[in-house]
Amino acid sequence: MSSARKIPSPPPSLIEALRMGRRVLIIGHENPDGDSLGSSVALARALCQLGKDVTLGYRGRLYNHLLFLLDQLTSSLVEVEPSDLPKFDLMVLVDCAHPNRVWPGFSDFQLLPPWIVIDHHPMDPPKSGPMAIYRDPKASSSGELMFSVIQSLGAVFDQLMAEALLAALMSDTGFFSQANATPESLRQASVLLAAGARSDYVVGRLKRDWTQARVKLLRLALATMELNLSGLLSSMLISQEMMDEAEASLDDMEGFVEYPRAMAGSEVAALFRVDGHGHTRVSLRSTANYNVGELAASFGGGGHSQAAAYTDPSPDPAKARESFLAQAHQFIKPR
Repeated sequence: MSSARKIPSPPPSLIEALRMGRRVLIIGHENPDGDSLGSSVALARALCQLGKDVTLGYRGRLYNHLLFLLDQLTSSLVEVEPSDLPKFDLMVLVDCAHPNRVWPGFSDFQLLPPWIVIDHHPMDPPKSGPMAIYRDPKASSSGELMFSVIQSLGAVFDQLMAEALLAALMSDTGFFSQANATPESLRQASVLLAAGARSDYVVGRLKRDWTQARVKLLRLALATMELNLSGLLSSMLISQEMMDEAEASLDDMEGFVEYPRAMAGSEVAALFRVDGHGHTRVSLRSTANYNVGELAASFGGGGHSQAAAYTDPSPDPAKARESFLAQAHQFIKPR
């Protein structure tokens, strides 16, 4: 039996940059998910513990089910625009490797302070690159990498920091139920529990605090479930009309891609939903037999082999599903 793979240690140049930074901006991708926000919050707490002037930045939407991560925040929380960047002497990009994942269309690299990357996605940073990179696409999450960064800094895990990292690990591994849950991620989870993280509390905040609108929206969405391509593809959609009928918000559809994913025999799951900006957001999930990262890339998106997404320009999720089905048969075939 082969030994469990160990993730590489953070590069010394990255740890040195964090130790030398005085006014530090930590920011994840636009509309941060549990991994991005949890990892960012944990690092912010660690750097504040070390006496740094830390700003936790974000761009876009902060989802309601993640707001518990901001409890007793010890750093400033600011929605950051590119014009704000020169006031910092270090920027940390978390869960993304390119500033245009934070600010779509970003190209003015002269605005950037010295910056570093902590990420587990395969996307390369721009040529006007960061001063240090800690990236491992085989890691379960950015949270798994951030755990090592915080240990290398010599910070001490307190309960809130541990819960932020546990949320990051849980968010990107489907609560340790997916193939990307590594022995290292589970080892880290045990350390975080020993540090005081409450797994029942974190799971409850991430997964169980349902509104009545969410329940109504799920009932409507389940009626749109379809099986295609000999049952290999399962999909569901959420239209604006459904959102209005349920009196739901964008938060209320979080995680709904797991319902088509649960269909027996389905190898690829897709959720087509309105995104609040007049387009359709398409979330994809798969078993190990299919690489939905490649599938999403064919539509201009990207992600991991088993979890990816893209944006369809149509405001109608039904039309976006039709466009997807017209091409998906090239990728989704019996194995």
